[in-house]
Amino acid sequence: MIIINTGNGKGKTSAAIGQIVRSLGHGFKVCLIQLFKHKFFYGEQNILLKLNNLDFFSFAEFHPNFYFNMSVRRIKAQCALAINKLKYIVRYDINKYHLVVLEEFNIALRDNFIDKHDLLRLVKKLSKKSNIIITGRNASKELIDFADIVTDMKEIKHYYNDGKIAHKGIEY
Repeated sequence: MIIINTGNGKGKTSAAIGQIVRSLGHGFKVCLIQLFKHKFFYGEQNILLKLNNLDFFSFAEFHPNFYFNMSVRRIKAQCALAINKLKYIVRYDINKYHLVVLEEFNIALRDNFIDKHDLLRLVKKLSKKSNIIITGRNASKELIDFADIVTDMKEIKHYYNDGKIAHKGIEY
């Protein structure tokens, strides 16, 4: 099964983490491959790293929209490492995971940091053996058409729009 959590609202990662906890609660093995999230900054990372049966990988920790000194070439190279990890899973560990979460991969697709056809090919192969969740804003039409479940998290109201800063424990 392929699940997409997209949209401009809050909750894409939180929903995926809920699915991770649910799968782990049933004794299943889970893999989380995360993009654009600085290690040890987000509260959920501190908990997830302690859980048994969860393999957690983080690549391309800084997105150039937020860290202006990051080159696109460097980000693409770091995203390629994430794709290589996914290729390894498909080739050697395809039966290992009940759930694979590809966090912020929609952003990487949108910004052309990873090749859409590569990702679709890998997800198609992996989905024969594992459930997959792909998160991030701006999911592509091809990915949406390919998925079994798509949830669009729609922002109705957010305190950011009033100029307020992110709240620790809520946003990160």
